Amino acid sequence: MFQTGEEVTLHEVLDAREYRVRLQTELLEKFPECTLINYKCNIPGPIKNNDAIKKLFQHGLDEVTRAVMMADLDVAHQKIINSRAGIEAFMLVNEEAKRVKELMIEVEQASAIGRLYDIDVIYRNDDEKVGLEQSALQSLSRTELGFPERHCLICDQSAKACGRNRTHSVAEMQERITQMAKDDHII
Repeated sequence: MFQTGEEVTLHEVLDAREYRVRLQTELLEKFPECTLINYKCNIPGPIKNNDAIKKLFQHGLDEVTRAVMMADLDVAHQKIINSRAGIEAFMLVNEEAKRVKELMIEVEQASAIGRLYDIDVIYRNDDEKVGLEQSALQSLSRTELGFPERHCLICDQSAKACGRNRTHSVAEMQERITQMAKDDHII
């Protein structure tokens, strides 16, 4: 799954992150009444985009779209970015952020492969208490809604802790992701 594709530099990954934040801001300025679903896959290592990763991404996007449709949410706008630094979808829906986050957590938890999905739910916080020094964009976390933190793909400890401590090698994580994609018949 990670044998082909162009390696990206740290600079490209950081540029993509900066562009993502700018696009999130622009979209929520244009659609202030909406909640933004920002979906991408958790892909460790220097190869972020190839045919197998596109299949994994599309599988997850189909699940996100199905959940949105089943909940009868109106999609105001959708955009997909496909770059060397990865693929991601931006979907604006006319629904309260808490309900959208709960739906997206269901998608992440519906199958083992859902652990590879990174689905952020972002909304505008027009509360006057938010000063100019803080972003008016807010992201809802799993723990804010009473859900547990996500678990590591390899050892079931906290994914954040394993990532921060670099507990597992990129090769180990890529091997596990490849096996998960094969188990779900994605690749």
